[in-house]
Amino acid sequence: MPNSPPLVLLIEDEEDIRDAVSTLLEMEGFQVAQCVHGEDAWGWLGSNPCPDLVLLDLMMPVMDGQSFLSRLAQERMLEGVPIVVLSGSPFQPAGAVAYLRKPVSVNQLMEMVGRFLPSPGAGPEEPPTS
Repeated sequence: MPNSPPLVLLIEDEEDIRDAVSTLLEMEGFQVAQCVHGEDAWGWLGSNPCPDLVLLDLMMPVMDGQSFLSRLAQERMLEGVPIVVLSGSPFQPAGAVAYLRKPVSVNQLMEMVGRFLPSPGAGPEEPPTS
């Protein structure tokens, strides 16, 4: 399928946040892949196309965002893919292009995503409005 919408990899352990962000991005026309923590995302990256943007929580079980970023750097994966940290922690890790402090407003999130990805908008096939 030519011109598929940009793919956002969302790595977030809190289900409500994951669902809300995912729904919001999908409503804007983005594809969203959801992972629960860094280890989950690592497995996902091994068997899926490279995402266009990563939204990464820092404080997660199993593999936190900081460890995930370190491992990406070591393995030289996702070079050139913008990684935006979404976190309640004030700490901004190396390896992220931007940082949003939770709680994040819809406008802040969409503005940040828009800085790194073209808006997919509605193409020739208008989605049904119901």
